[in-house]
Amino acid sequence: MKGFHNRILMIDLTSRSFETRDIPDSLCEKHLGGKGLASHLLLRFNPPRVDPFDAENCLIFATGPVTGSAVWGSCRYGLFTKSPQTGLYAESYAGGRVPEAVDSAGYDAILIKGKCDRLHILIISPDRVSFRDAENLRGLDTYKTEDSVRMRFGNTDKGWKIGAVVIGPAGENRVRFSVVENDHWRSAGRTGTGAIMGSKGIKAILFMGDRKRTFHDSEGVRSLSKQLPREARDNPTAQGYKAMGTAGMVRIVNEIGAFPSQYWSRGTAKNWEKLSAEALHKRCQV
Repeated sequence: MKGFHNRILMIDLTSRSFETRDIPDSLCEKHLGGKGLASHLLLRFNPPRVDPFDAENCLIFATGPVTGSAVWGSCRYGLFTKSPQTGLYAESYAGGRVPEAVDSAGYDAILIKGKCDRLHILIISPDRVSFRDAENLRGLDTYKTEDSVRMRFGNTDKGWKIGAVVIGPAGENRVRFSVVENDHWRSAGRTGTGAIMGSKGIKAILFMGDRKRTFHDSEGVRSLSKQLPREARDNPTAQGYKAMGTAGMVRIVNEIGAFPSQYWSRGTAKNWEKLSAEALHKRCQV
């Protein structure tokens, strides 16, 4: 199916094994996009009531049908699992250059289950998965970890795209709000995905490859990629995000009663003005 690799990668950390499975067009059509496919796989392969830190809880990386294209905002990967914070469905996303490397390995989704007996690095390419010891990286922060992994294993003369996702000491120690990092400062920051990666004994995953998605209408994609930035240039919402970031939503959602205060039990927060983008810009050098 155009826009898909029609492949998923299944990795079992306990047995250090992997297999590639072809997926039919009908599955891609029914569960559209990286989120749709990954959500389907999570429901299919996660046992009922599994503990988030159990070996059988799946950790799934997924990209979407326009990843690697010129479409504005399309360069993101999604990370899906069962949250150690809530015990419920978890999704988190990150951008940067690494999502293109994730996609270049040639899979629509990468499902990881099991646990390593010690810290490991996974190296994922279009045809294989390598397991490398990472005990010498234990305790390193995410910057040093990413640099070390790329230096040790990212040298290739094939002209492939290469990128790493990593965790720091918080993830290793299963801190329930720890994150997965890439490109130094890009974060899959929601729902505690770093803790799940750490619970499985994965310090880093290096993605590499040269696979590309094919599009049904390549000219239409190019046209859309030019149209979106032109529209955003004068769009007040886009300009607001550019100037204030996500924190700009604090004022808006409090005014309409949709702020997720006290785990969504209330719609507003006391003293929300101190959390707002305006306060952030006033107190900090942004």
